[in-house]
Amino acid sequence: MDTQELIVVELFCQEYHVETSLIWDLEEFGLIETIQKDKVKYLNKNQIVTVEKIIRLHNDLSINKEGIEIILDLLNKIDELHQHNKHLRNRLDLYE
Repeated sequence: MDTQELIVVELFCQEYHVETSLIWDLEEFGLIETIQKDKVKYLNKNQIVTVEKIIRLHNDLSINKEGIEIILDLLNKIDELHQHNKHLRNRLDLYE
């Protein structure tokens, strides 16, 4: 994996003013994944939006990891339903 797509966890935590222990807890719980290279842990840039959501849910709303897991699952299901709805509308447009 190209290191340009990776962000050092410690730098990310400094920028977002969160403890690195939060990232380790989220990884241990299975909500995010980190990548280790040369004894340094990284976050993939593709995960940043998800990690930002998790931090907002945790810090602003005081939601625990279990609640965050449920919320993320529901948000994914909503996205899937939107995509399915869009697909069905496109098919319906063919008949109009």
